[in-house]
Amino acid sequence: MQVQEFPIDAVKQLALRCARAAGELSLERLKQPFSVEYKTSASDLVTAVDKEVEQYVVETILKQFPDHGILGEESTSQRDTTNHETLWIIDPIDGTTNFVHQQINYSVSIAVYHQGEGVIGVVYDPSRGEMFWAVKGGGAFLNHRRLRLTRSVKLEEALLCTSVFWNKRAEQIGIDQIVKQLAGKVRGMRLLGSAALELAYVAAGRLDGYVSMSLHPWDFGAGRIIVEEADGVVTQISGVPLPYAENSSVMACNPTFYDELLNHLKASFEQD
Repeated sequence: MQVQEFPIDAVKQLALRCARAAGELSLERLKQPFSVEYKTSASDLVTAVDKEVEQYVVETILKQFPDHGILGEESTSQRDTTNHETLWIIDPIDGTTNFVHQQINYSVSIAVYHQGEGVIGVVYDPSRGEMFWAVKGGGAFLNHRRLRLTRSVKLEEALLCTSVFWNKRAEQIGIDQIVKQLAGKVRGMRLLGSAALELAYVAAGRLDGYVSMSLHPWDFGAGRIIVEEADGVVTQISGVPLPYAENSSVMACNPTFYDELLNHLKASFEQD
């Protein structure tokens, strides 16, 4: 990547500004009635707020960078994303069910990939005012505090987060049982309901690891960059590198027990 030709600071500032404005918009919309629709099932929700927030973010990005591509969960931007050197991957509200029921534990996720490399990741939790962000080669931050995973963790000491138990594909190939066995080997398991926020928590050391059978690019695009810039490790469950614009399994963790976690999950894992 030719950094001198890519306006990384301007893109970073725009990503941060969009995430914060989108988060504030979501908080405002929580004060008034909004419609809720099913996508594929009663547990797969989309609200009018998701669509409005994504529309705002897309329009703001294209106003400043009209030649950039955008891949968004709600498909607000219909432009072909394959012919763009720079691709924004956005989830306007990651954790819509939490947004609807709890009004917390949801986030705005914005990632920027240039020539296939993740360069900027932003995950904003508007309910807590916490901005997790990272720039490739520049480190990861929570608001203004640098994030570094320096604590040594053993598998038996780890606090993990997973969505595997509710994944039908995981049940079909037995990964759910493997993770249930894993639950007996670690200190504890959690499920927050927002993959982007869960990945950000790994970067911040609030969780030691995260495992998911299948995520969309907008679920992991930003969190992946933040974890890696905090010196964490992110791969597929099988240990191979993540794609950046395709669905994938995801394993993210403190690097000191990555091999332990990988070996446990790989034992019976059959890659698609």
